[in-house]
Amino acid sequence: MKKPKVAKHTIEPVVRKEPKFKDPEIEGYPLAWRFSACDKGGPFSWRDIESAEKHKQIIDALHEFETKTYQDLMEQGSHPIPCSQLEKPARDRLRAIERDDVEELFSFRVAGAHRVWCVQSGHIMRVLWWDPEHRVYTVPKDQGDRAKKNKRRRR
Repeated sequence: MKKPKVAKHTIEPVVRKEPKFKDPEIEGYPLAWRFSACDKGGPFSWRDIESAEKHKQIIDALHEFETKTYQDLMEQGSHPIPCSQLEKPARDRLRAIERDDVEELFSFRVAGAHRVWCVQSGHIMRVLWWDPEHRVYTVPKDQGDRAKKNKRRRR
């Protein structure tokens, strides 16, 4: 008995533009923003942005982040932070807005001390806080201050 002939098709590989944001959790997808979870109250409220010009600067920075690799973002001061290391007002605010189930937040450095804080969900960044004074997570200036801060956090 003869086997039926099967058509052989050559499939050409599809060449895609490689997304620039690289992270093991989100590789293959472009960085994207969601604003529905923005905190509109508390000490890190989006309502506290002082001007339309500042708001535009923040949105422009977020747009620019979409073109960066994960490594580029890390080198420019953006990074994930475990929620257990956040300052007490930030941890208290997470409890107040019922987001204390989140294990870490992603901090995006906009300029100087200015930070945008997000909840990462794969390649989606759910924008949470505006932190113009770097108060959500403070960085001690020297080793002695860092040791004191770590000791306080363990309590």
